[in-house]
Amino acid sequence: MRLGEKHLRVRDGNRSSEPAPVLALCPAVAACLCGGRNAAAAGRKTVGVHELRRGDDFSIKVTNWGATLMSVILPDSKGNLADVVLGYDTVAEYVNGTAYFGGLIGRVANRIAGARFTLDGKTYRLYRNDGNNSLHGGHRGFSKVVWTVKEHVGGGDSPYITLYYHSFDGEQGFPGDLDVFVTYQLSPPHVLSVRMNATARGRATPVNLAHHAYWSLGGHGSGPVLGEALLRRGVAGYDTNYAVDGDAATGTAPAASALRPVARVRDGATGRAMELWADQPGVQLYTGNGVGSVYGRYGALCLETQGFPDAVNHPGFPSQIVRPGQVCRHDMVFKFSS
Repeated sequence: MRLGEKHLRVRDGNRSSEPAPVLALCPAVAACLCGGRNAAAAGRKTVGVHELRRGDDFSIKVTNWGATLMSVILPDSKGNLADVVLGYDTVAEYVNGTAYFGGLIGRVANRIAGARFTLDGKTYRLYRNDGNNSLHGGHRGFSKVVWTVKEHVGGGDSPYITLYYHSFDGEQGFPGDLDVFVTYQLSPPHVLSVRMNATARGRATPVNLAHHAYWSLGGHGSGPVLGEALLRRGVAGYDTNYAVDGDAATGTAPAASALRPVARVRDGATGRAMELWADQPGVQLYTGNGVGSVYGRYGALCLETQGFPDAVNHPGFPSQIVRPGQVCRHDMVFKFSS
């Protein structure tokens, strides 16, 4: 059972008078908040779960812990509804989890080799959380912080929610302040848009935002996404970054900001299909190789559109450097059918 519209309130790291299931989160959240320059803001933070609903058969839930997508409810070819995003039942589990379920990843998604880079003549050393590398923004990336809900329209023809996070200069070793927004929106008939943008303040910085949803179009517990044929061949799953092709119709490379088709996935048993469009040069395909005992190995797939891994250390890759006042954008559109 998923967490409903309950909220957690933290005041000076102490438990408030909220209901007991929510109060159990307070120590964990307070520990994540009360470090570095965020300590002053830790006195009053609210974590909640917010629903967007379009009609009777299409809805999502989002928490402002990590701007995380918790669920996506969709019909199959027979009209049966199921949640097609894997994750936890409670916000407390997201706070303590390590799988990045549904999280907004940043400041730099994927790996930075050696957890270091040089920008404008200065070398920056980052938090190492993947051997000698920095992964998904470090130990406390954007999926492990409390975001602010700026707007929330829960119903209607195109419900949406916009969340905001201010990343401070030096956070996890990255230079410069950064203002980050993400908007989740539902559109007819069954379209989910995820629009991310970040504005650099004061100093240049690398930025590579990504979304880390784990998709299982058959629903929870529907088995491996690899399929029997691949499993028989001994395929050990995928965790690979691919370059996205140009415009399929013309064979030409589109403008950097143009949406183009990235992938199409279909579940034969339910008839559900998902088509992903995005505007980034790469996509990380991950097949839940280490999801864990609850869902089983290969129990979902991630399609994380993004810039290329370690681009900050490869001058030949598309640049991820954002100068003060500049805005970088990343748009994703998921089109569902059955």
